[in-house]
Amino acid sequence: MYLDKETFTTVIESTPLVSIDLLIENSKGQVLLGLRNNRPAQGFWFVPGGRILKNEKLDDAFMRLCQEELA
Repeated sequence: MYLDKETFTTVIESTPLVSIDLLIENSKGQVLLGLRNNRPAQGFWFVPGGRILKNEKLDDAFMRLCQEELA
């Protein structure tokens, strides 16, 4: 059985998104930043990172995001 569209939309809008930010510092104490190309923060500088996927272990999310964001 599936939720009707209105209920599903309410659930999605009410569910918090959990994410990881990666602070990468070099030997000079400088921190890596990236310029956002997409909305909602387009044009702003951010540290790399991203969302943790449903049922994803924190260690797995960390490794995946390191590979995706730093490649």
